[in-house]
Amino acid sequence: MNTILTIDTSSTNCSVALQSAGVLIERVSEAQRQSAQRVLPMISELLLEANIQISDIGLIAVVAGPGSFTGVRIGVAVAQGLGLSSAIPVVPLSSLALLAMAAVFQNSSDRVLVSEEAREGELYFAAYQSSDQQGVEIVGREQVALIEDLDPLPEKLVGESWCLAGGGWSRQDEILRHFACSASAEPNIPLISNQLIARLGLLRFNCGEAVDAAQLRPNYVKEQLDYT
Repeated sequence: MNTILTIDTSSTNCSVALQSAGVLIERVSEAQRQSAQRVLPMISELLLEANIQISDIGLIAVVAGPGSFTGVRIGVAVAQGLGLSSAIPVVPLSSLALLAMAAVFQNSSDRVLVSEEAREGELYFAAYQSSDQQGVEIVGREQVALIEDLDPLPEKLVGESWCLAGGGWSRQDEILRHFACSASAEPNIPLISNQLIARLGLLRFNCGEAVDAAQLRPNYVKEQLDYT
């Protein structure tokens, strides 16, 4: 894989990057809720700096959610448009999986619970284990539900200690009681870098998880729960 384009508009900010031959160039906008105005010009700047065309890109890795409803739709739409225009394969990445992978690197942990606040008291939640092939491998499924309605962990993992990642741990004790497990450290929100997005995108591409751009959809979790 020669050149990977990454797109992340899943939060109030947006970032894009090109990675080629181990070299990464990026653009990050700190402007709040300006993804629709900034993402395509930022990609154009990257192409100009790298002196390449869209058709030279071998893979697009896009953060498909969950996240900002509008932001996710913008990123997916841009990835879809670019992928369709030049027949570029696209890998949709879960923001929960990216948090888990970042936590694995930051904490040298093999097991990560990811929790993010959703609406009406619900949580986005997923459990992951580190994987050489996939970066992180999901345990069960990604969910969005009230704590008491979240699927339990597999019996073999009950009682284990987990790294905690994400911003949805205000009810940490209640969550851990529900899953009958413990925390190996205080929860944190690890940085999701463009380099990490490119790395996970390539791993998932090599695992056969690229999709035709026409089939690309946002990952809202509530509509389809079996995202990896």
